[in-house]
Amino acid sequence: MNDQRWRRIFLFCFIWTKILGLCSAAASEEDICQGSAAAEESDTMATNRRRNHHPSRADFEGGVDDFVDQRNPRVAPALVRTDEELEQRRIGQLPCQADEFFGQKFMPSSGWNPLLKAILQGTRSSSSSDGDDSSSSSPLSLLRTHANTLVRHIFSYLGNPYAKHVRLTLPADLVGNGYNNWLMKFVRGRGHEPTHEDVDGALSLTSLNNAQNGFVAFARVGNVTFPPPAGRNVNMMPIVLGDIDSLPEDLQPYYPLIDSCPFVREELGQIAYLTVHESFVDAGATQRRPGLHIESPGVFPDPIPVVVNEGETAAAPPVCAFTPAVEHPWGMGMFFGPDHYEGGIYFASNVDQTSQVFDALVDRTVPGIIDRHGGCEHLRPLLQGGTPLQAGDLVWMTDCTPHEALPQAQAGPRQFFRLVMPYISHWFADHSTPNPKVPLPDSITVLHGDKFQNA
Repeated sequence: MNDQRWRRIFLFCFIWTKILGLCSAAASEEDICQGSAAAEESDTMATNRRRNHHPSRADFEGGVDDFVDQRNPRVAPALVRTDEELEQRRIGQLPCQADEFFGQKFMPSSGWNPLLKAILQGTRSSSSSDGDDSSSSSPLSLLRTHANTLVRHIFSYLGNPYAKHVRLTLPADLVGNGYNNWLMKFVRGRGHEPTHEDVDGALSLTSLNNAQNGFVAFARVGNVTFPPPAGRNVNMMPIVLGDIDSLPEDLQPYYPLIDSCPFVREELGQIAYLTVHESFVDAGATQRRPGLHIESPGVFPDPIPVVVNEGETAAAPPVCAFTPAVEHPWGMGMFFGPDHYEGGIYFASNVDQTSQVFDALVDRTVPGIIDRHGGCEHLRPLLQGGTPLQAGDLVWMTDCTPHEALPQAQAGPRQFFRLVMPYISHWFADHSTPNPKVPLPDSITVLHGDKFQNA
C-alpha cells in the first residue's frame, strides 16, 4: 500500500514538473518573440529617424509618432520659442492667406506696383501746349503738391493687390503627427504643457509648393559639416542621387552632405542638380544672390527672348526661354508630414547668418507677382520675420519659398551647398556646369545665352 502511495506521489511530482517546464518554456518563447518584435520595431523607427534614411511613402501610411526631442533638427527650434514670439506670430491663425492674416485695416503697403505708378503718373500729368488743361490733364494732377500726404493716404486704402496670393505658413517645428493620421499644430510651442490644434486635413494632405493649400514652406532637416575648401565652384551640375561615382572626384567630399538630405527612396537613381560655391567674401557683401526671391520663375504672359546656339554656326533668332502661361518648376517641393519631404531644394552654408528663409509660399502663377528670375522684394511687407540660418544648418524648402542671402558680417571664406531635386524644366548652359559622367534628361530644355540679358 505504501509502495503504491509513493508511486502516485512520484508520478504526480513528475507530471507537475513537466507542466511547469512547458509553461516556463512557453513564457520564455513569448518573451523572446515580444523582445524580438520590440527590437525590430525599435530598429525600424531608429532607421526611419536617421537623417540619411530616405524613407518611402509606404513608411508613412500608418503614421509615425513625432520624434520630439533635441536630436530632431526640425523639432528643436520649437523647444526655445517664447510665448511672446508665438503670440506675435499668431500661430493659431496660420496657415492662411496674407490678406486674411492682416485684414484690410492693417494691410501693409505693397510698395512699388503698377497701381501706384498710375496714381503718381496722374499727379504728374501736365496740360497741353494750347492751354486746354481738360483735354490732357488727369484729375489727379490737382494732388501734385500733396504726394506725401493725401496721395499716401489714398494709396493706403487700396490695400496690397498680391496679399491674397501669398500664403503665410506654419513653422515646420510646430507641426506634428496626431491620432488617426491627423496633423496638428502646437500653438503654444512644445513645452511641458503644449497646446495643439488639428490642421485641416489628414496626413495625406500635402503641403504643395503653391500658395493655395500649403502649410509648410521650409524646414531644418539636419546639420552638416563641410569638407576643407578647395576653390570648387559648380552650378546646377547633374548628378545621380545615391551614386557617389556620378560626382567628379573633386566633388566627392561633398557626398556626405548629399546623403544627409532626406529625400525619399523613390528619388534614388534620379538626376538632381548640385551647386557648390567656395569663395572669399568681403565684409558687407553677399556670396549668393541678395534680395528677396523664390527659385521658380513662375508663369509669364509674354515670351522671354533668349538666343539658342545648339550646334548652329550662327545665332538663332530670339525664342521663348519659358513658354507663356505654362508653369515652370525648379525643384518643386512637397511636405507630406513631419520629416517626409519630396522634391524641393536642400541647401546649407558654413557661415552663420548669411542666409534667411521665410515661412511663406508665393503663388507663382499670378503674372507680375515675381520678376523673370523670381525676384519679389515688393512682397516683403506681407511676410513675417525671416529665419536666419546658422553654420551647418541643412534646410529643405520649396521652389516658391521666399529667401535671400544676407551680407557677411566679417570678411572670410564661405562654402555654399545646394541640391535641387529632379523636377526642373530648364537648364541654362551658360550659367550651369555640365557633368561628363551624367547627361541631362531628355525632358530638360537647354538654353544658351545670358539669362539676365533681357531681364
